[in-house]
Amino acid sequence: MAGRQGKNTREIQDAGVTRRFIAYLVDWYIGALATALPISMVAMKLYGTVKNQQIMEFTAPMGMAAGAMGLLCAVLYYWAVPCVIWKGQTVGKRWLRLKIVGADGKEATPGMLARRQILGIIVVEGSLVSASTIWHQMATMATGFNLVTPLMYAGMAVSLVSAVLVLFGGHRAIHDYLGGSRVIFLEQPENK
Repeated sequence: MAGRQGKNTREIQDAGVTRRFIAYLVDWYIGALATALPISMVAMKLYGTVKNQQIMEFTAPMGMAAGAMGLLCAVLYYWAVPCVIWKGQTVGKRWLRLKIVGADGKEATPGMLARRQILGIIVVEGSLVSASTIWHQMATMATGFNLVTPLMYAGMAVSLVSAVLVLFGGHRAIHDYLGGSRVIFLEQPENK
């Protein structure tokens, strides 16, 4: 799906698979650190160590509180950074000169980014393991049913389909379709 970007008359180039995967790994790592920070702080307060990161083992209501704070940090990294700090870019995407835009090549809106980053990646695909695991554990604590295992396997299956779509289906993953977005390569780094 080629389009035009702003005043530039060159066609938009979709991000290559290798760059996109490296950006994913960078963001996965940084996002996991951000997500784990409040959980580590609660674990330190409860147990005097950060070794126990299983919020389901925390005393009530600390598990839910730690999980909520962890998810808030995940949302701040995966949604607020590309909404507010670097339009359409997380740290990994900025480093590799990639950008999330609308499927039409225009600037991604906060709603698009919420559907893509939160609903698509964290909830549906579960490919941001730390944030996805937290909401699985919180759902288990809230319902009393073990939802961690089935949601983990469902997320793995959806992520596999998503990866196949990126490789063979026009460089757009399931989360891109949910968000109405795509990831493009920027020939020059953006100023800001």
